[in-house]
Amino acid sequence: MSKQLSDTPLHPEEQIASSTTSSLPVIEKKKGPSVFWPWLGGLLVVGVIIVGVVAYSAWNWLNNLQIGADVTQTSTALSTVKVQRSAIYADLAINLVNVQYATSFSDDLIHAGPATVRVTLSVNNPTGNDIAIAYYDVARLLVPGQQPIAPTNLNLAASVAAGKTSTGWIDFPVAKNTALASLKLQLGNAATNELLVTIPVSGPYDAGQYSDHLYHTSLTVDYYFEGYLLVYHLNSVDVRNSYDGAETRAGQQFYVLNFTVDNPNGITVSPGYGYDYIRLVVHGSLVTPKDNTLPYGFKAGSHGVSGHVTYATSPNMHSLNVEFLFQLSEGGTTYSVSL
Repeated sequence: MSKQLSDTPLHPEEQIASSTTSSLPVIEKKKGPSVFWPWLGGLLVVGVIIVGVVAYSAWNWLNNLQIGADVTQTSTALSTVKVQRSAIYADLAINLVNVQYATSFSDDLIHAGPATVRVTLSVNNPTGNDIAIAYYDVARLLVPGQQPIAPTNLNLAASVAAGKTSTGWIDFPVAKNTALASLKLQLGNAATNELLVTIPVSGPYDAGQYSDHLYHTSLTVDYYFEGYLLVYHLNSVDVRNSYDGAETRAGQQFYVLNFTVDNPNGITVSPGYGYDYIRLVVHGSLVTPKDNTLPYGFKAGSHGVSGHVTYATSPNMHSLNVEFLFQLSEGGTTYSVSL
């Protein structure tokens, strides 16, 4: 009976259950530890190390950058030389107060060279008009053996009001250990052939070479225009290197002829402006005025009417030849005056 039961074929569902039950122990025997987890753990450790190294490097770089910025903005003036020397440039009285050397200045963030020379100026305008000055074009620092050095920064006003004084500094880039005593400040635009004014920090210096010189004269000229007499008195001649806020060109000076005029006639006499009939004779040539303030006409019976005519011509002349032109014919009359 038992043999027959064991040989009896199983129902299909019973075969599946039996097969599943019998195969479970076989699967459990083949399952073992996976190699994926050790690799993942190692990669995580390496990542943590890399992140730590990068973070430390970035922190160190930022820290050094901040320190460097602080050092750059710290004033490190090493020396100062008081100068107190003056010159006239473009009708302005310019006083070189002092010069300073530093690797940097806290109020100047422009560092074009290894070090900086700071020039402090006091600029007075004694005239009745505002005068503009382009320091970047006209100011140069002269260092022995080098080309003139242009400014990199300044805090001087670009215009000085009539009768006022402006004080400030100009910075120039220089090499380290530049000797202040050997320096010179140059004023003048070489590109436009201006007369150059040079103030040395030390050594011999003649400020009078740039000063105006007023020469008193006593020339009287009887001038006839259309049959009427006008009497011109040349009272003085002002010899200058600058006029009306402009510097003269190299190889020239300004000559300002100061007149008073009398009209003894009973009518107004109008010979025209000084441009029309008053000349300087220089090396045989007639020089026309650059400026004139004489009126066009003189009222009847007027006396002591003042005005001037200004010429730009050869420098250092000790005598002048002044010619009054005939206006109704060729030629004129020449008068000489000593300075």
